[in-house]
Amino acid sequence: MRTFTISILFISLLLVGFWNVSRPVVDNCIEEFEWNRTYQVRRGDTLWELAEEINSAKEDPRIIIAAIKKVNDIGSSLKINQKLIIPGN
Repeated sequence: MRTFTISILFISLLLVGFWNVSRPVVDNCIEEFEWNRTYQVRRGDTLWELAEEINSAKEDPRIIIAAIKKVNDIGSSLKINQKLIIPGN
């Protein structure tokens, strides 16, 4: 039981550390783009596909997804007809 508790604590600390390291990368991504375009979500859209379309600099799509989620204050799921602010060209 003690090993399990220590393992959970260790994994939690790793996840918190990863989040703190990745946050500046996402903030830099937000600053890099001009967030001036509106996109209306259609059936079948995913954040991954949207990030790949936006991604002209060939960034990791996960960074773009995190930036979209942060700018729009959303979770991981999209809703049909939802309007998102995305980077313009």
